[in-house]
Amino acid sequence: MDFEQLRTFVVLARNKSFSKTADALHLVQSTVSSRIQGLETEIGKPLFMRDRRRVELTEAGYAFLPYAERLLLLSEESLTKIRSLKTYEDQLSIGATDSLWKYVLCPVLETFFARYPSVSLKTKTGHSWDVVHHLIDGVVQLGFVYLPQSIPGFEIIPFYEEEIVLVAHPEHEAAQYGVVSPEILARLPLLYLDWGSPFYEWICGMLPPEYVPHLRIDNVSLFLALMQKNIGMGFIIKSAVEEELREGYLKEICLSGDLIPPKRAAYIMVQKENLQRPSIQNWMHTMEELGLFHALPSRQKTPL
Repeated sequence: MDFEQLRTFVVLARNKSFSKTADALHLVQSTVSSRIQGLETEIGKPLFMRDRRRVELTEAGYAFLPYAERLLLLSEESLTKIRSLKTYEDQLSIGATDSLWKYVLCPVLETFFARYPSVSLKTKTGHSWDVVHHLIDGVVQLGFVYLPQSIPGFEIIPFYEEEIVLVAHPEHEAAQYGVVSPEILARLPLLYLDWGSPFYEWICGMLPPEYVPHLRIDNVSLFLALMQKNIGMGFIIKSAVEEELREGYLKEICLSGDLIPPKRAAYIMVQKENLQRPSIQNWMHTMEELGLFHALPSRQKTPL
């Protein structure tokens, strides 16, 4: 397919305007129309519904969009890799979730960057399923996820477990209790972050069946901002709040009895054929040096 047509299609799908798309791509509007018409002819179906004010994707357009985005990404990644090999011995792309980059992998990246100047590095950030898709497409060679998927040819290596704690502002009502019971937890406003299936099953088993969290959040930074304003309490990975707990901006709340949240496990996903690549071996060794396998009894591998 013509990559200029694909790029025009993706930009038009985002802007929903031929004039804005023409401005964004530094084209005349007729060129935008011509490219879209050519792509629709090749596909055999209309991709947009047009009226005087704006354009909307058709059902075929919605179906085609993620594939067009992935084709463009692959094209850009392949060019980047080829260009990088003119200057560097290898190019390593690494994908991870935002919280893993921020609270776990940043020291590895810093150390590797300083130690191996002959390796060009690129990071990708997204949810676990985004990282898995990038691995399948070859956009990244190493993936760090909370939710691994069993894919033929890939190896899953559990490398990290982290404690999940209940925290609140020091002036929050929950902080005034020595210990919080499930009854108190169900009564006070909870800021809910999803920490995976084990945590979800644990908290559902502890709280009443009809319980619904007061506020659901999908972003650690937003969670911390609301905590600083004394809006509710919530469960979070301990590494994300170590500084706040140490400085007294937040307080860890104990749970009654033997109630302990399950730990949050993280995994490495890598193609088996890439495991012996020097750059990947050096990255793994750097992780080991920095103690990132310490939270597990041993460095276990789960072959597929």
